[in-house]
Amino acid sequence: MHKSMCIISAVLFGLFSVSVYGQTSGELTIEKAVSMAVQNNPELHSLRYEIDALEAAKMQSGLMPNPELGVEAENILGSKDFNGFGNSEITALLSQDILLAGKINKRVKVDELNVTLAEWDYETKRIEIITDIRNVFQNALAVNLLIEKNEELIKVSEEFVANLQRRVDAGKISPAEISRAKIILNSLKIDLNRLQSEYEIYKVELLSLIYQPDLKIDSLAGELKYPVDIPSYDSFLEQLENNPKLKRYESEYAKRTAVANFEESKAIPDLTISAGFRRLNDVNANTFLIGASIALPIFDRNQGAIHEAKIRVDQKKREYESVKNRLTLQLNVLYKRFMAVRSTAEQLKKESIPQAKEAFKIIKEGNLVGRFAILDVLDAERTLFELQNQYLNIIGEIYSVQTEIEGLIAKEIK
Repeated sequence: MHKSMCIISAVLFGLFSVSVYGQTSGELTIEKAVSMAVQNNPELHSLRYEIDALEAAKMQSGLMPNPELGVEAENILGSKDFNGFGNSEITALLSQDILLAGKINKRVKVDELNVTLAEWDYETKRIEIITDIRNVFQNALAVNLLIEKNEELIKVSEEFVANLQRRVDAGKISPAEISRAKIILNSLKIDLNRLQSEYEIYKVELLSLIYQPDLKIDSLAGELKYPVDIPSYDSFLEQLENNPKLKRYESEYAKRTAVANFEESKAIPDLTISAGFRRLNDVNANTFLIGASIALPIFDRNQGAIHEAKIRVDQKKREYESVKNRLTLQLNVLYKRFMAVRSTAEQLKKESIPQAKEAFKIIKEGNLVGRFAILDVLDAERTLFELQNQYLNIIGEIYSVQTEIEGLIAKEIK
């Protein structure tokens, strides 16, 4: 692997190494999931075979053509004086093609760059796999947080319902008052069941991505920390050049240029030299002979192939621009989405949720002394629950977008 690819691989190793709890039986960390996915993925294995095959092709392209050995007998089995072998001439000739204009080195250069391109394809697929794993894993962690929070909310609701029941039993309020609280409690339990099912689906998806369908996952180990300040868009735009889909075009240009050079070298014909031995039986004498031949480039000077190779160079430049524009647009959309959801999370965390908590506390306590109706308590409770769930959903979305951005720039956001 070339120097630039080694550097990016080192960066990616840091990108996809995260703070996780220790690995125990039945517990899966994101680090272990990434390692297993990369190790087991059949597409990566196929790409590795492709690299090995192209290495073999490069070795083959560096070999000289084999010499040719020919034997020829003349003036044999004819008539009169030539009816036997007495007047025959027997020639043994060894010929060798000499490739001129550095054809072998230029051919090896083309195949060497084919290997490099295959390595970039491997790296691109590896990043896609790791990004998919991180997305699913972090989504699962986010859902698990929602499960924990909803379990807490259910506990609070059950205590509230029990308190209302005691008041009903004491004849202080009507039994109808408790029905709304039970509706909210049932709604929370239904939502909890949905989240638990979603969490199990994410675990199944992880098993599919790491190609370990029989692995038992009791829990996912890790935590979602609130994202740090995000760099500027211009900073991301500069780092976009690290994307393997763009980096591979450096090798693509080099390959197309090498192909053009190789095709130009074909305009110069190869030289064939020969040397041999001849036996003249009619005079009982031996002679030696040497020769050389070369094609005359009168009609075919490889003009079409040379022109095609040069066009391919320009074609790759246009492809690079197209891919870069597409990735830039993707980065732009992700950045704006990230800033929007992060702003929403900040507002929920610093304003909406604290205010909802305070309002719920005041209304709940006021209800005990008759200042607020039970309907007010239920509305305040529902509002608080919805805001807390919305916040956790937003945190999960932030991590999802952040992971996609990191996959684009091949660098961890710190």
